[in-house]
Amino acid sequence: MQLTQLEIKGFKSFGDKITINFNEGVTAIAGPNGCGKSNVVDAIRWVLGEQSTRMLRSEKMDNVIFNGTKGRKAANLAEVSLTFDNTKNILPTDFSQVTLTRRLYRSGESEYRLNDVQCRLKDITDLFMDTGVGADSYSIIELRMIDEIINNKEGSRRNLFEEASGISKYKLRKKQTFSKLKDTEADLERVNDLLFEIEKNLKTLENQAKKTERYYRLRDQYKEMSISLASFRIANFSKALAIIEEKEQAHRADKTGIVSQIDTLEAGLQQSKLESLTREKNLAAQQKASNEYTARIRAYESEKRIKNEQLKHQQDKEARLKDELEKDGNQLKHVQYNIKRLNEEKLQEEENLQSITARVAELKEIVDELRQEQTAARNELNELNNVNNRLQNQAYKAEKDIDILNIQQQALEQESQRNMEDTTNKEAELSHFNVVVADLQSRTDTIKQEYEQAVDFENKLQHQIAETEAELKTVTSDIAADSRKLDARQNEYNLTKSLVDNLEGFPESIRFLKKNTNWAKTVTLFSDILFCREEYRVAIENYLEPLMNHYVVNNYEEAIAAINLLSNSSKGRAQFFILDSFLNEAPSPPVNFENIPGSNPVPALSVVEVEERYKPLCNNLLQKVYLVNDQSESDINSAALPADIILIGKGGKFNKSVHTMAGGSVGLFEGKRIGRAKNLDNLLKEIKQAETHISSLKQRADELQSKLAALKASGRADDIRQKQNALNQINTELVTVKTRQEQYQAFIENSLNRKQDIANKIADIQTQIQQLGPLVEELKTQKQIQTDLMLDKQQAFNELNEMVSVQSNTYNQENIRFHQQQNKVSGLLKDLDYRETQLEHLQVRVTQNSAELEKVKALILENLQQTGDSDESLLEMYEQKEALEKGTADAEQEYYAWRAKITETENEVSKLRQQKDRAEVFENELKDERNNLKLELNALKERLSIEFNVDINDLLETDINEADNEEDVRQRTEKLKKQLEEFGAINPMAVEAYNEMNERHGFIKEQKKDLAEAKASLLATIQEIDDTAKDKFMNAFIMVRENFIKVFRSLFNEEDSCDLILTEPDRPLESDIDIIARPKGKRPLSINQLSGGEKTLTATAILFSLYLLKPAPFCIFDEVDAPLDDTNIDKFNNIIRKFSKESQFIIISHNKRTIACTDIVYGVTMVEQGVSRVVPVDLRQFAD
Repeated sequence: MQLTQLEIKGFKSFGDKITINFNEGVTAIAGPNGCGKSNVVDAIRWVLGEQSTRMLRSEKMDNVIFNGTKGRKAANLAEVSLTFDNTKNILPTDFSQVTLTRRLYRSGESEYRLNDVQCRLKDITDLFMDTGVGADSYSIIELRMIDEIINNKEGSRRNLFEEASGISKYKLRKKQTFSKLKDTEADLERVNDLLFEIEKNLKTLENQAKKTERYYRLRDQYKEMSISLASFRIANFSKALAIIEEKEQAHRADKTGIVSQIDTLEAGLQQSKLESLTREKNLAAQQKASNEYTARIRAYESEKRIKNEQLKHQQDKEARLKDELEKDGNQLKHVQYNIKRLNEEKLQEEENLQSITARVAELKEIVDELRQEQTAARNELNELNNVNNRLQNQAYKAEKDIDILNIQQQALEQESQRNMEDTTNKEAELSHFNVVVADLQSRTDTIKQEYEQAVDFENKLQHQIAETEAELKTVTSDIAADSRKLDARQNEYNLTKSLVDNLEGFPESIRFLKKNTNWAKTVTLFSDILFCREEYRVAIENYLEPLMNHYVVNNYEEAIAAINLLSNSSKGRAQFFILDSFLNEAPSPPVNFENIPGSNPVPALSVVEVEERYKPLCNNLLQKVYLVNDQSESDINSAALPADIILIGKGGKFNKSVHTMAGGSVGLFEGKRIGRAKNLDNLLKEIKQAETHISSLKQRADELQSKLAALKASGRADDIRQKQNALNQINTELVTVKTRQEQYQAFIENSLNRKQDIANKIADIQTQIQQLGPLVEELKTQKQIQTDLMLDKQQAFNELNEMVSVQSNTYNQENIRFHQQQNKVSGLLKDLDYRETQLEHLQVRVTQNSAELEKVKALILENLQQTGDSDESLLEMYEQKEALEKGTADAEQEYYAWRAKITETENEVSKLRQQKDRAEVFENELKDERNNLKLELNALKERLSIEFNVDINDLLETDINEADNEEDVRQRTEKLKKQLEEFGAINPMAVEAYNEMNERHGFIKEQKKDLAEAKASLLATIQEIDDTAKDKFMNAFIMVRENFIKVFRSLFNEEDSCDLILTEPDRPLESDIDIIARPKGKRPLSINQLSGGEKTLTATAILFSLYLLKPAPFCIFDEVDAPLDDTNIDKFNNIIRKFSKESQFIIISHNKRTIACTDIVYGVTMVEQGVSRVVPVDLRQFAD
């Protein structure tokens, strides 16, 4: 399988349609950054079914549609087509050329097409499965995927190995089987749940059914006994009502006497209550006066207690004030003494401060004068020091310049010597280069002549190859077209044969007779004996439609046998034509065509083909039937039709007789039933003819393939490439030698010029040295004079510094005494101020406390006088209180005497009322008893009506069996009722539900058995898939491991160590794959410690190890060589050139070395801003 063509339109930056043709060998795609090179790879990924927008470098899928530029509108459709040559039948299809197309509309609709036939993504995935081609296979490698392989991101290594080992389909089958197993287990679990519920409910329903039967028996017995008991109760109700009537009449007379007595007593009671009310008011007034006087006494006593408390508080306050005055007097004396003492100390210390201040001022004046002298001496000394330093720097600089000039002179002399030696050597080498240039020029001419001859031969050969490929392409296209026609005929044949075999569209009776052929020797349908040309089939079939389902039999016996068979089997009805009945019929006289309306009528018998023995039947049915053109309908309607003549339109639009006419639209499938058997034979012949023709075309294609292979094998492309490489190598050497020749010639000339320059510079240096010598001596003399003067000044300055230091210390000590004395005086002033403030506060507080003490003494005297007066008033109030309390006691005694009399009368009335209440209660009890009897009777009536549907009026006339006892009947009824109550709820439909559920239980158990067998079968299938996939994967892994070691060492060194290891050897289908790579003697702890170039070559070694196991039809490398240096680029190019004999390589690169090693280069450019275009260049056509 070979990738032949890529067409892109409206995809990303490809606004216009571009076509890239791929040939064998290596194809490069080059161009500047941002021109759309990687969009070519994205297009291939996309058309192969890539669904990840991240892999397509987009945020959403409709971003792949061309979005327009400043001068162009956005496209509404992105379309990519990829064409493969499938002459080796790697793809599981009969087509030798497969074109895959994917379209995406801006509306969001998308479609996939396979050879321009719409298909699903799954069809494409299945088509390319295990071929090494796919959106995520190892046939498309980007630079970031190298890191993913190295880092094993998202199991990328394992995915590559699975693709190469061909176990992807097994994983897919396993996944599908697991899905089925999961569904089966879910179904089995549901069935188990159903069985559990059914079995649980089944037992319950069985118990419920038995319980229901027992319940109904008890209920019938309970009904019979309840009705008997009800008869007894009705009789008892009648007797009880009569007794209640008698009691009510006797009780009414007693109740009337009690009411009369109550009225008499209540009248006397009202008079007594009026007298009692007057005495109660008199008592209340006495009690009120007594209570008010008692309240006055209590208030007076309370006021006396408060005054006593106030007196105690004032006495305590008097004692506290006396104590505070005594303390404040003592403290006042102490403060006055301290103020006097502080004033004396302040006068003494202020005198000391004045004397110290005068001393400090005197010392400061002396120190300031000495410091001025010190500053002047320091300035003079600094000036001398600056002059001395300047002289020293000038002398040092002059000496340094002399040293530098001496060094420069020595360096120039050494350079002059080296220049002479180099010139001599270069002159000898230049003579050698002149000889080498002449030799290389001669060899270049010879190889160039041989190269031109080989190119001329190859061009002629390529012309022959192109002609052969064109013819092969034509033959291949014919094969594809004929194959499609053959497929159409084959499908039509299969469909027709299926219709014939299954009798599609025929009644059940026809299909039944077709399967059971014992009723006749030869069985055929009327529709199968006819055949006519395509143009008449619809018309003939429409006319004979009512007869198409008739069986054609030889005699009546066969027809009767068939009818009996249908009748016995209840399979409907069927119609038959009896051939024997048509044997003696005389043919009809010929019809005059001139009497038939319409243009060119055609007898129906003339277009129908039948066997000889069926002709009498057809003559009978079609002898007066004629076909006319549909356009002659108006002529037919206007003309008179002869008797018994039937006209039908050739297109099946209508048919007409003397008295009837039918017609209308023609269905899509009309005309397909007539002559199916004959049509099958014709289709079979056409299929055989098509197969023969395709076979001859394939034979011709094989011949052309052989011829093409022979022509390609005889090509001198390798020879041309070798000549080209040799010529390039010699040209490179020639350019290199000439360049070095020119460089040496220029060097000799520069050396001669340089020699003279060096001599001139040495002379200048010697002149400068002679001028600098006297200047250095003069500067040293001046410096010595200045040094001596500076030493004298320095000694005087040191003596002055000593004097300043002594006077400064004296001044500083005296100044410290001054500040100390000043702080002492300030402290005395602050202390004196505090004492004076304290004195003022004490004097104010003593004055306030003295005044407060006088007030407290006056209050105490006043309270003592008031206390004596209040005691006498209180004794008088106690005497008055006793008189009031005695009057209140007399009023109370009189009041309570009247209350006792009233209470006695009320008690008599109360007793009579109680007797009346008891009479009313008894009366109400009789009424309640009567009502209860009525309610019980009504309840009994309702219960009998509701529970047993019995009317109580029917029981009133029923005689009670004297042999029955009411108590026995009640006990038996209660017993039955209790049994029914304890019986609990029942399910009336339990028996029917039990039978239905038992039948369902058997059906579901059968389903469970089928599911268990299906689960076992799926588990066996999964195990078989695992075993097969494991064997294939391990075999592939071993081979890839061996290939990896070989390829890795070919890219690095033979001594380098590398390996591939399964992290879990016991579980190869789930195990990760570790890479061990130690190039150039390194011992990295992890593969991530390798350099970028080493990682790239390691990943390349893995990819080509997989190609050795299962070569991909084509391989795309998108800037994979970016991290490689020139040496590794050559290794990378060599291995691609080696593998390009087996696979196509498409390389997207910026590297000039990589591009130079390819066969064809497609340059991607943006002549128009934002729109990518492709320009092809075949490097094999250029010698240079």
